[in-house]
Amino acid sequence: MLLRIASALVAVFAVSGPPAGVDVRGTLPEPGVVWVGDDAHPLPVAETQMANSDKAFVPGIVVVAAGGSVRFPNTDPFYHSIYSESAAGPFDIGFYDTGPGKAVPFARPGIVAVRCHIHGSMHGTIVVVGGPWAQTTQPGESYAIPGVPPGRHSLHVWTPDGGEKTSEINL
Repeated sequence: MLLRIASALVAVFAVSGPPAGVDVRGTLPEPGVVWVGDDAHPLPVAETQMANSDKAFVPGIVVVAAGGSVRFPNTDPFYHSIYSESAAGPFDIGFYDTGPGKAVPFARPGIVAVRCHIHGSMHGTIVVVGGPWAQTTQPGESYAIPGVPPGRHSLHVWTPDGGEKTSEINL
């Protein structure tokens, strides 16, 4: 159902000037991530952070390019033990104390649910994308993904309640 809502809210606008690309726009009813998948135009590989702070992941949702990594610094005065059993990127970095934490690489696109062995209430999400066009949103917030080249692409929408939905768009 969320895919139908997101698809119905997608609007495509031509960018003025040379045919550099189009803007993909829409609105999501809840917080989430929207991205246009395109392995031919990968994001620069980088490291992002998902800190452990007050027994929570901060931020609770991060986006990283396939091939990039996420570092888990610990600002709490006690140990954490971060792991994921998600098919897109299973890992277990073991117990670690306050400090810069450990980095985990993510090779392929997908949704990675992150937990802590010690603190059962801790949960976060890593969205690994295969393409340079991604944006996080808040409830009811509009998104605009600029400069998507003409052609067929996969539009991905992920929300905590709806999971990942994918539809094809032809620009």
